[in-house]
Amino acid sequence: MRLSVIDNTTGEKIANIKDIIFSKKKLKILALLVSDEGIFKEGKIIRYKNIFNIGKDFIAIDKKDVVEKLKEFPEIEKAAKENIQFIGLKVIIKDGEILGYINDIIFNKKNGNLVGFVLTDGIIQDIFEGRNIIPCMNNMKIIENTLILDKQFKDEYEKNKVYYKKLLELDL
Repeated sequence: MRLSVIDNTTGEKIANIKDIIFSKKKLKILALLVSDEGIFKEGKIIRYKNIFNIGKDFIAIDKKDVVEKLKEFPEIEKAAKENIQFIGLKVIIKDGEILGYINDIIFNKKNGNLVGFVLTDGIIQDIFEGRNIIPCMNNMKIIENTLILDKQFKDEYEKNKVYYKKLLELDL
């Protein structure tokens, strides 16, 4: 991901996005990491609430002063250290069935809440059936590199598979 952050009023490039900081507990985007911590520099972030607009090619903010020090926000700093990476996570049901792997996320642009995940079962199945979508639910757990779903999710998932695919068409 190499999206730029621009100042909405001047059009000036402010930074490049290095990473997205998620809350595993809230299933929400908390902030965008725009510079890493290093020997002589502090980590800098843009909290999600300070994003003016998310476009295809850039993210706009209203003012430069919304770029803040990561260490000033302990909850976000803790989430950054957890380094949640949804892309590539294996998705399984507690009974041991593998549904696939997360290929992308779907989120609400207004508040950063994760709405669902785009799954891939492998290129052949993706071509013939399309990718599957699973919605975010409270009973999801992330343990190591796996997203674990309750057994009752499977019946709900099979019943609503077509509806879930429509999540991709919504302008969230």
